[in-house]
Amino acid sequence: MNLVDALMAADKNGVLLQETEKFEVERLSKLLGVPFVLTLQPVPAQRYTEIQAAAVKFDKKGREKDVDLYYLQMHTMVAGIKEPNFGEHALLKKFGAATPIELFAKLFKAGEISAISAKISALSGFSDDNEAVVDQVKN
Repeated sequence: MNLVDALMAADKNGVLLQETEKFEVERLSKLLGVPFVLTLQPVPAQRYTEIQAAAVKFDKKGREKDVDLYYLQMHTMVAGIKEPNFGEHALLKKFGAATPIELFAKLFKAGEISAISAKISALSGFSDDNEAVVDQVKN
């Protein structure tokens, strides 16, 4: 059986199923007294590419200068956190944030942002290693 035959015989829903994963932010669970569990999902390929492209910074001569890791991580989180809805107006208002990114900056510590973003990247088919994500953006 070749690959085309295998795909034709496969359950389409099973092949296309988007895996999700739970991620607990232990510090916030302890602080709030309830599990602070995020449901993470993979970021679609086109959106991930758009995020990566926007994170690359160029010098005045058009040469790649560096990667804005903060931008990359925050936008990966916006696209990859399925639940809870951090864009909910009442939640943003409660914490004085205009966008989910502003809310993330208030709620999460730097290491938590890195860990959440890395887990979303892994679900999206990238390595858990943040350096591998940065290398992927550069290439």
